[in-house]
Amino acid sequence: MNFNLKLFKSTLCILSVLIASFAHAETIELLQKNASVAYEKMMEAKQTAESLAKDTTFAEKKLASAKQKMMEAEREAETAKRKSEQAKIAMEQAINRWKQASDTLANEWGTSEVK
Repeated sequence: MNFNLKLFKSTLCILSVLIASFAHAETIELLQKNASVAYEKMMEAKQTAESLAKDTTFAEKKLASAKQKMMEAEREAETAKRKSEQAKIAMEQAINRWKQASDTLANEWGTSEVK
């Protein structure tokens, strides 16, 4: 019976080692799978980040262009406003000269009729 007990203990020992080895192999396989999934997610995140960085660069260039166009439009508007004010002043001066000429003419007609 002593021999059977030793055989049983040896068998249990071998089975324990095999089970532990199998469990360790499963653990390694699971870790490899997790690492693989994490790598795929990392690559997706990298692609997304690179794509969004390109989008950001494009948007920043577009914004800079829009700002430049806005500055040009503001300069054009300021120039047009200044020219409009100058034209208004010139018009007022022309109206005043016309009024003076008309008054002078009316005075001249008035004095020529009196004679």
